[in-house]
Amino acid sequence: MTTNILHVLNGDAARHPLEASGAPGDFTIWADPLHDGPVPGGLDDDQLRQVRARHLADGVGEHEADVLRTLRDWDAALARWETYDEVVFWFEHDLFDQLILIRHLDWLSRIAPSARRFSLICIGEHPDVPEFSGLGRLSPAQMLALLPARQPLTVTQVGAGSTAWAAFRADDPTVLERWIQAQDPTVLPFLPVALTRHLDELPGLDDGLSRSERQALRALAAGAFTFSDIFRATQRMEARVFMGDLSFRRILRSLASGVTPLLESADDRFGLTAAGHEMLAGRADNVGLNGIDRWMGGVHLTTHRLWRWDGKVSQF
Repeated sequence: MTTNILHVLNGDAARHPLEASGAPGDFTIWADPLHDGPVPGGLDDDQLRQVRARHLADGVGEHEADVLRTLRDWDAALARWETYDEVVFWFEHDLFDQLILIRHLDWLSRIAPSARRFSLICIGEHPDVPEFSGLGRLSPAQMLALLPARQPLTVTQVGAGSTAWAAFRADDPTVLERWIQAQDPTVLPFLPVALTRHLDELPGLDDGLSRSERQALRALAAGAFTFSDIFRATQRMEARVFMGDLSFRRILRSLASGVTPLLESADDRFGLTAAGHEMLAGRADNVGLNGIDRWMGGVHLTTHRLWRWDGKVSQF
């Protein structure tokens, strides 16, 4: 087995046990939460990095220049792929990972469309971890045992990932819906469900809330008051946990800062406002109360450019 390998992982939680396992090669991460904020089409890689850095730094106490440097470092590590005999992508089944996977597959379609030297480990469960929620839950020995099962990426997978990436970055979300409906689910088996979960973040048909916003309000109504309690409660509502705490903080901040706030906060404790109770009772609409100005991938949602999603039947 070659030892000149670059392992590309979804974050430090997965990188650390793999490094500790004795697996041969070098290790890097690529961990931009692409489900959070703008990923518009029509931009080159450098322009997109700048858009992402501006969004990710906003409101979380980070300097945009520092975030941009991190994004450039991740891309620079990938750009050295030709110095390795093999590049192994390590991913999971959730939305966070699947979006990064199709981003990388689109990149491959431009720099190495044959995908030679590239392989994939992508799992949604593990026999020794009954409630599997990610590679970071595995021990070093469990991570190392996955390495021989990696599969070479195929031209078909690269093509499917590239078209999915274009659909995700389209300015009309129905493009992504059509991609999901048209695809062979065996090519990238976790992707259709993950992208459907992305569409669940569109304003709901009945209440104008995204699924994550709705779950946050329900967690509050059920008795969760601190940020950590609300975050954990909403994670338990997900079949495939994908959202990190910084993205979730943005959601709570938005719910608390509208013209008609749906929640109130003080000292990291939160509570529903009267409008929040009305929303959960089905007697109010968040877009009607607060308008909307939000990015989801390539879609810029405003009160004048709005799509609503019926999560019960997964359609517009």
